Amino acid sequence: MSELVSLVVTVRPAQPVTLPGHLGRAAHALLLRWLNEADPALAQTWHDADGPKPFTCSSLIGAGRMQGDHLRALTPENTYWLRLTSLDPTVSARLLAVCDDPPPTVELDGVILPVESITADPAAHPWAGTATYEQLAAPYLLARQPGSRRLTLSFVSPTTFRQREMNMPLPLPELVFGGLADRWNAFSPVTISPEVRRYAAECVGISHFSLRSRSVPLKDGGLQVGVTGQARYVAVTYDRYWTSLLGLLADFAFYAGVGRLTTVGLGQCRRLAN
Repeated sequence: MSELVSLVVTVRPAQPVTLPGHLGRAAHALLLRWLNEADPALAQTWHDADGPKPFTCSSLIGAGRMQGDHLRALTPENTYWLRLTSLDPTVSARLLAVCDDPPPTVELDGVILPVESITADPAAHPWAGTATYEQLAAPYLLARQPGSRRLTLSFVSPTTFRQREMNMPLPLPELVFGGLADRWNAFSPVTISPEVRRYAAECVGISHFSLRSRSVPLKDGGLQVGVTGQARYVAVTYDRYWTSLLGLLADFAFYAGVGRLTTVGLGQCRRLAN
């Protein structure tokens, strides 16, 4: 059974409609509604949890540039999509059940949108997928070939971190890979060394980047500043074991997201070919 799932929900509005500029919280509410329909106790558990949560939610994608705090009008001539991922087998099972029996509509911020398709098949959508922790880990932890010195990450939604009680909207190596290691060890049956954070801090640099700051509205009316774009990381001090862990975590970012507020649309990320 797949423990890791990335579900892509494609919608097509029945008529032109304007929605708020950031719909990460609406996608979060949709996921919790789906969990509640199958298992109210499970939904309540993850709604109330203080620690890391085993899912991420994107905003609505493909809806054009923002105008003030709103998107351009969605039109019936175009499709739009959002993404829900899971790091836990019980949540993953529920997402796959929705995929097998998709609802005719979804509600986002009070607007009903007809569903065009729901898929976890990467052949159907490049942001869909399924895997197990063992499948992700095996090429790196069991392989005899050395890990790559370089890897590139694409931050496709605003990404930010917490450092010394401050917002840090820069994808520094120790923040990216340390956070991914924490999330991996919180949910995976295959534990990796948390010292990967120290290796990233002391031995990994950024060799190239193309980044820009972006802000998204918060629930309290404020703004959260994050970063989007690409960064290439290089192991200045090479070590086969640690670079293998970096490769594993870079692949894991596709499901886990990176940084803070990944359950409400931030930190959508994936590895790129160097």
